[in-house]
Amino acid sequence: MVNGGVLAVLFDFNGVIIDDERVHLELFQEVLSQRGVFLDEDRYWTEFLGMDDRGCFQGAWSLSRGEPPAISLLEQLIREKAELYRLRLEKGLPLYKGAVPLIRALSEKLPLGIVSGALRGEIERTLELARLSDLFRFVVSAEDTERGKPDPQGYSLGFSHLKNSGFPGRESDVLVIEDSVQGVEAAKSAGMKAFAVGHTYPVPALFHADRVFAHIEDIRPEDVFNFRS
Repeated sequence: MVNGGVLAVLFDFNGVIIDDERVHLELFQEVLSQRGVFLDEDRYWTEFLGMDDRGCFQGAWSLSRGEPPAISLLEQLIREKAELYRLRLEKGLPLYKGAVPLIRALSEKLPLGIVSGALRGEIERTLELARLSDLFRFVVSAEDTERGKPDPQGYSLGFSHLKNSGFPGRESDVLVIEDSVQGVEAAKSAGMKAFAVGHTYPVPALFHADRVFAHIEDIRPEDVFNFRS
């Protein structure tokens, strides 16, 4: 580690950059309800929030029916939700206040990436609309992993992308910015540091993070550049 500091930053996407966690819940509920499956809101927040679409649909279906959906049905559920999300996105989904200036400031000094359980098309379209595409070196999306958060697979893959681009550091030189308990767990399991923002979970629930902020607009670039653990 160079001076014990941060050498790269990986952002989660939903609930950190784009304010759409409730939109995802509503779309999961809409698609599942058409098949007679009820997704309880409290259970979603506590168990499914950090999962990708595949994991959430499998979990909700299994709870209701006692077994996961067939692969063909699962793929259909994912496609239906993706189309509904695309329609919402094109109408405009808000970014969290403070996210864009933080990203721009950090990108001037550090390599950035995104590690998310969202679909690649959803992430890339949002970055395009927000004119942020050129600031991230790579995106790890749901299509790239077999296991969603809290499994560290996505962040481990993100580290591989960093190393392939000439990153000189170790996992412990990477800082993750997350909004969920599952995401923080995934980052820490991958050997990385984690800042958490209280957009989705109460701040006390995020205590496993190295630092917790009430909102992403509370994170100053200096908090990242000067962070020492």
